[in-house]
Amino acid sequence: MKKTTTAIITYDTEEDKYDIKLKNPLSVCWQITTKCNLHCKYCLSSSGVEGEYGLETKEAINIINQLGKLGINRLDFTGGEPLIRKDLEKLIQCAKCNNINTIVTTNTTLLNEKNIETLKLADLVQVSIDGPEEIHNEQRGKEVFKQTIANVKKLKEEGCKIRLNSFIYNSNKQYVDYLLNLSKELDLFSHLFIIFTPQGRGKYHLEEIISEEEIEKIKEKIINCRKEEKRNIRLYDYNEYMHSCVLLTPLGDVISQGFYEEDSICVGNILKQPLDEIFANKIFDHSIHVLHYLQRRAI
Repeated sequence: MKKTTTAIITYDTEEDKYDIKLKNPLSVCWQITTKCNLHCKYCLSSSGVEGEYGLETKEAINIINQLGKLGINRLDFTGGEPLIRKDLEKLIQCAKCNNINTIVTTNTTLLNEKNIETLKLADLVQVSIDGPEEIHNEQRGKEVFKQTIANVKKLKEEGCKIRLNSFIYNSNKQYVDYLLNLSKELDLFSHLFIIFTPQGRGKYHLEEIISEEEIEKIKEKIINCRKEEKRNIRLYDYNEYMHSCVLLTPLGDVISQGFYEEDSICVGNILKQPLDEIFANKIFDHSIHVLHYLQRRAI
């Protein structure tokens, strides 16, 4: 579905420049749980079997209703593994009732006939693959590569719109071409590359931080591929979009995300403060998030 957001655009005659301001973020990324059946080596949320299940259904629906009133365009259900939540279908339906687009990020290994129907309700299903079989399995902590590929094909056959998601770090940066070819072979319309950020379990692997020079090479490769193949391929670098990504934790904390974990700031808690007050915090730069999409569209 399409949804319009109102922005305030001002022109400074003295500086000869435009400024765009958004009262609220365009999208919110929500870790609805940090429970996960996998134990990924560089997981940004340190998710695993001992993670937080998340808020009760009633509280979660109340949050979605608040987001709807604020005009949020998109809600990304992530984790952990969202398919662990027994109420995921209700949460997606609530978002749809609020005219909010939804993304569900899943590792697909818990896929069954019932939750396939749940995923079909989402506007987009995002599946992470980080490289060839050996690389992907090493990062995920289990032999899941073949299962994930099979499940991507299954979801596509069932009518789900799929975006491939690839986390790029020093040990797999040489596989960007492989990943670009993989999403093309799978006939996926969209592919998002995310540059490694040392958060969660990643903070114990600073050796995986990619140099700025290498990031520029990766960016150029992605831009060229996007031009040539006319596919929706983007790169997200936390360092470039500091404090523009809004993260909700399983217990309701609202985080303005930085590059290092210590750069990320807990602005408030949605269970204790009105969301419009939290989003008005000056640490957020909601307009920068727009550039992640507009700049790539202009290329």
